[in-house]
Parts: sequence; structure tokens; C-alpha cells
Amino acid sequence: MNTHLPIVVIGGGTAGCTVVSTLASLTSFPIVLVEPGPISQHDDDEKFFDHLSNEQIHTTIETTLVDGGIEKPYVQARSLGGGSAINGLLLTGEAPPFLEGLTRMATDADCGQMGKALLTESGRHSRLWWNGGRWNPGRAVQHLVDEGRVSVVTDAVSYLDHSQRKITVAHTASEAVEGSVFILSAGALLTPSIMLHSSLERSVPGIGDGLQNHPTVTFGVRLRESIPYRFDASVVRESTTSSGAELLTVAYERASFEDRSLGLLSVSLLNPDSRGAVWRSSTAMHSDFNMLATLRDRVAMREAVRELISTATSEAFTKIAHEVLIDEEGHGVDDLVAMNNASLDEWIYEHVALVSHATSSCHGIVDDGGMVRGISNLYIADASILQSVPSCTPAGPVVIEASRIARALGETLV
Repeated sequence: MNTHLPIVVIGGGTAGCTVVSTLASLTSFPIVLVEPGPISQHDDDEKFFDHLSNEQIHTTIETTLVDGGIEKPYVQARSLGGGSAINGLLLTGEAPPFLEGLTRMATDADCGQMGKALLTESGRHSRLWWNGGRWNPGRAVQHLVDEGRVSVVTDAVSYLDHSQRKITVAHTASEAVEGSVFILSAGALLTPSIMLHSSLERSVPGIGDGLQNHPTVTFGVRLRESIPYRFDASVVRESTTSSGAELLTVAYERASFEDRSLGLLSVSLLNPDSRGAVWRSSTAMHSDFNMLATLRDRVAMREAVRELISTATSEAFTKIAHEVLIDEEGHGVDDLVAMNNASLDEWIYEHVALVSHATSSCHGIVDDGGMVRGISNLYIADASILQSVPSCTPAGPVVIEASRIARALGETLV
């Protein structure tokens, strides 16, 4: 009989499920996963907006995007498997080698009219987290649960008990989970929030510092007709600004599950300098991405939007579009064409948006093995420890880091 206290993994998203599966293959320690979300039932559906319409497997966190801005919702998966269970399937960076065969390149047959229009404007087919079905790491964990190798506490961790620089118990609303090792994989907003709520900043300065995301601006493209397509997004375009800032343009075949006559065309700044933070006041947790705080980022986004205007008004998009909209009030793209740089900068500041790519809020508080400095048995293995937001969709780098940290830890727990 195994008498070890369990390894407790907090958060069953893309990172947490990777951690659990890796550890289960390397150690005989019992493993407890604390994750409030259910397993997604959508792995065979190609269209990710169908997933987002299921309110049971995602949630929103209110956050500010720019200094002094109003709070806006940040969409986060609340599902076993995390973002991999609901994301847009785009893998714009390299596929992790150990997931070979679980991804593939999109083809013309996968694209709708938005994607095909972007292809004519220097776009390319994206690699997809799809090969006969969606890659969802929650499935592997569910098998381990069914086999009795892993147990799940279906709740959210509220705080961590600690004594003498060691975590002893993870508390949920209904349960106290003892453990020998604790691994936070709750994401770049919730991981620092749990630590701050537990008053760990007294032992670990810098929690929450360095938060980043990809600043994004999106236009709506009202389509002339509805044409069948396979994936909601399958074509992207990489480009650079005059200063070398990296941009990613994505064509979405529809705006949401409900609105199939409106396509989306978005551009993101992939390597921003600006950083924000997650912090605790006397009454609540707060987060601010502090986007466009540097002159370099503001100029880069201005060039990005100018490029997006050019794309949206190109012959390829004019053929398929009844009109191009720049906001929810129905203003047309011509309103932006006439703006000078100062006016355009102001418009961008008011309309910049998030993608679900939050990272780096805990990158300064861990060592190379993911252990939190100053706490002997607490590790972090999720997007929060990336040095900066990757110049690609982050799922690949997150999976690689989570696997690396779990493998190194698992080899010490025999």
C-alpha cells in the first residue's frame, strides 16, 4: 500500500493535465487533481465556436487591458483539458515532438471564404491541434481516473495552508487536501491569485508581476453569402512592422455560434514589451495587462491596424464582404482610413482586445525546475512561468514547459 501523501495538482487545464499524465508515468505516488470543470464532450467537433457556446466548460474573469481602462471579460476554459478543449485549434508555432501525429496542417478543403481570401493576401494554412479529432489532454487524465491511478476533487482551490516555508493543505470550499508536493497549473491569472490569497507574498516577493498577452484588434466582415466550411479558423499570416515587431493576422469564418454571417479578421502583436500584473487589494483580486504602455507597442499596433485596414479593403475581401465593421456600433472601416496617427492611436487604445493567451505573471519567482523560490514543496507548471508571451499561440510552449517540469520532478519521486 502506498503511504505517501499525494502529489496535488491544482488546475486541470492543458498544463495541469500534461503534468498529471507525465507524473503518473514516472512515479508511484498517489496523485490528486483539483479541477472544477467537467470533461468536454466536443472533441469530435471541428468548430470551436460551438464549444464556446457551452457555458459549462468556460468562464470569464474581469480584467483591465490598458492602464485606466474599464474591466473587460477574459475567457478562460473551465474544463478538464483546459484551453485545448475549447480553443480555436490553431498551432502557429512548432508542434511539441512528443505529440507527433496529433496535429496536422490545414488544407484548402478545410478553409471557408474568409480563410481563402486571406490566403490570397499572403496568408498560409495553419497547423491545427486536430488529426481526426481535437487533441484534448483531459482524455488521458480521464483514463487515469477510470483506472484509479488519479483522483479528482471537482472544486476550485481557494487558498493554501503553509508553515515553515512549506505547503501543507490545499483548501477548496468543501475539502482540505493534504499533500507532499503541490503543483500550481491554474493559469496566469488564477495561479498568482491563489498564491496571493494565501498570503505567500510575504515569503515570495514578485507574485503576479510581468503579466502579458497579445494585444489584438478585430474587424467584423459582413459576408455576402453563407458558404460551408470545416474549421472556424485555419489560415493565418505572419508579418513584421518597420521596427521588427511581429504580427499575426487570423481569419475567422464566423463571429460566434449565433452569428454565422459575420466573419472576423484580427491582428495581434506577438512580441509586446508592455507588462501588467495581478495583485491583491484589501477587498479583492485585480489584474491589469497594461497593454500598449510603451511607445514601441503603440507604434507597432498602429502599423498593425493600418495593415489590417489594407487587408480588409483588398479585392479578395471586397468580393466576399457586404461591409467591414470596426466596432459593435456598426461604424465602417472608412472611418479609420481617414484618421491621422494620433486619432488612430486613441481609437486603438479604446478598442484593443484580449485573446486567451495570458502568460508570465510568475516568471520571476521560480527556479529552472519550476519550484517556487522560498517554498520547498510548491511548483508552478503553466503559462504563468513563461518568460514572456510567446510569438505564437502559447499552447505548444506551455505543454513543453509543463512536461519538462513534471518529468524532472517525477524522476525524483520514486
